[in-house]
Amino acid sequence: MKIYNSLTKQIEDFTPIHEGAVSLYSCGPTVYNNLHIGNLSAFIYADLLRRTLSLDGYDVKHVMNITDVDDKTIRDSKKAYPEIEPKEALKLLTDKYSNVFMHDLKKTGNDLSSIEFVSAVASIPEMITLTQKLLDNNIAYVADDGVYFSVSAYVAQGNTYGRLQQVDIEHSKARVANDEYDKDSASDFALWKKEESGEPSWDATFESNDKSYSIPGRPGWHIECSAMSEKLLGVPLDIHTGGIDLKFPHHENEIAQSCGAGHDEFSHYFVHNNHMLVDGRKMSKSLGNFYTLRDIEDRGFDPQAFRLAVLEGHYQSESNFSWEILEAASNRLHKWQAAADLSWQREAAPASQETLENIKAALFDNLNTPKALANLDGYFDEISSKDLAPGDDVVAFLNKALGLNICGEDITDEQKNILKKREKARADKDWGTSDTLRDELARYNLHVRDSSTGQLWERIR
Repeated sequence: MKIYNSLTKQIEDFTPIHEGAVSLYSCGPTVYNNLHIGNLSAFIYADLLRRTLSLDGYDVKHVMNITDVDDKTIRDSKKAYPEIEPKEALKLLTDKYSNVFMHDLKKTGNDLSSIEFVSAVASIPEMITLTQKLLDNNIAYVADDGVYFSVSAYVAQGNTYGRLQQVDIEHSKARVANDEYDKDSASDFALWKKEESGEPSWDATFESNDKSYSIPGRPGWHIECSAMSEKLLGVPLDIHTGGIDLKFPHHENEIAQSCGAGHDEFSHYFVHNNHMLVDGRKMSKSLGNFYTLRDIEDRGFDPQAFRLAVLEGHYQSESNFSWEILEAASNRLHKWQAAADLSWQREAAPASQETLENIKAALFDNLNTPKALANLDGYFDEISSKDLAPGDDVVAFLNKALGLNICGEDITDEQKNILKKREKARADKDWGTSDTLRDELARYNLHVRDSSTGQLWERIR
């Protein structure tokens, strides 16, 4: 299998640290609001990568974090629950949107049973321990508002800061308390933030330069992923995934924290998916093009159609979303589903090993989903022209490799009886009764067409 590695900036043959096993860490959501579809696309690509690694025979341990304490979650929990104790308010907000996130993942075909989720709040002891290691190694320092990572001290000890993208180190000695900041220059960043009035906090004591500091507070955003990934997967990781917007500063700071704490490497591969635009423009509430999965469902689209629309683009390329693009993906999905409906009525197509091998080869070639889907189109065009159902191997493969479940349920005995009555009416040339029965089936969302081999039904989607 080949994959593009953001560390080396080239496509590489994938080689795991331990033969046959892969440790995969994905930067998860900050659970303070509904995810927009650009966020959701990143998790679809991460799920695709996990599926492809499994298809290649690897035993994959996939971990994803839930960021349930940071600037945004604290800000919005205070707004939503101003009268409630800060920790309780934070939990109410983040539990609500964690549940929404899980719902969105499941609806878009992500396999939740294959992901181990880890909460930032549940991992604060590990964050305190990691922060202390950085203090012990003289790469962090105590300030009046918390504990900070020193980029200059890290570099002075022979480390490289700016492995994922070029960064201006020479002209910036600023200290940044915000979790997110400008993406063009290096800055010392917060590992632990001193408590502020009205914010949730946890007790923490740090030792530095033979002094002890009691600093109730909460972790900085960047330290969270370093601690959580090490907690469940160990360091180094095989693969770390996330959106391209997380390259710097977030992923660069993760590398610095873990290497500064004594590890030679943090992750052997970084796999980043590109941005999703909407109608060719950056997603923004002010532009009215900020969409969530609920917006897609409210317009009557199957969330699986959105997954297919995401997979129609290559993860490294900037993708574009529009309602026309989603409509086309929906039609493509419906065509495959209509073919799968034939499995209840007609024999399956002959073995399709060549098609499946071509699709696997495309996926193993840096997750080339457009090529994989083109192979599927060719297969479905061929079997549909003959009114054949797709082979069970293809249906199972679609589900396993791409997370697309195209196989619906059989119709009821009552609906089958209506079909039999219609068949008899047509044989008797009773066209009026035939049309009435066709309309009756339509009320069950069933479309009937007459072929040279008899009547065939498919679900109206």
